[in-house]
Amino acid sequence: MNENNEQNGGLFSDEYEAPKRENPYLKKNRDKAKAEKTKAKKEKPAEVESPYVAVEDKPLYPEDQATPAPAEGEGYVRKRTFSDWMFEHVKLIATIATILVVLSLVLITDVVGIVERIITQTQQADKEEITLTYVKGLSEMSQPISWQNLDKFRRDETKATDSVTWMLKVEGTDYELWVSGVSTEKPPVYVYLFDMKTGDRLVLGEEDFDAFIESHSK
Repeated sequence: MNENNEQNGGLFSDEYEAPKRENPYLKKNRDKAKAEKTKAKKEKPAEVESPYVAVEDKPLYPEDQATPAPAEGEGYVRKRTFSDWMFEHVKLIATIATILVVLSLVLITDVVGIVERIITQTQQADKEEITLTYVKGLSEMSQPISWQNLDKFRRDETKATDSVTWMLKVEGTDYELWVSGVSTEKPPVYVYLFDMKTGDRLVLGEEDFDAFIESHSK
């Protein structure tokens, strides 16, 4: 019988191994822990992947959000204004303004002078030229020569701040009669007869008229 057990791997055979016995207390605790783990897994809801993606909370229109101005200090740059530009270029602006004022005064003076000359030429166009015979008569007058004695004759006229001068071309000659004074409301300061070729002059009413004409006729 023992031989049969050894041949069949029985209890008394050399290949037989006694079954290992497990501590029933440890087995109970292990079964309990396994049951709790299984229960917890059943109770925990399955995680469902959300179709929505979380995004950073930003304003819909960033350009509408006012950007706070940096405080004065390091890295602060103040925006330039028109007042700043005016202050930096005050000398240049003053110089330009002065030049413009001077130019405007010059232009106004020139324009006024041109207008006056046109008016004078228009007024003088219908007048006659003074003759040498009339000039001789003026030199022989017993009374001082006046502006009224010459007003009917054609003339060129110049005005300054302190004087008025009439220049009358003597008809058919190289002579000119110049009458000058402070104003036409006062007697003339001088009356000269000029030889425009030589530049010589005669003080009319004080010097010999015939001798002057004869000396310049040769």
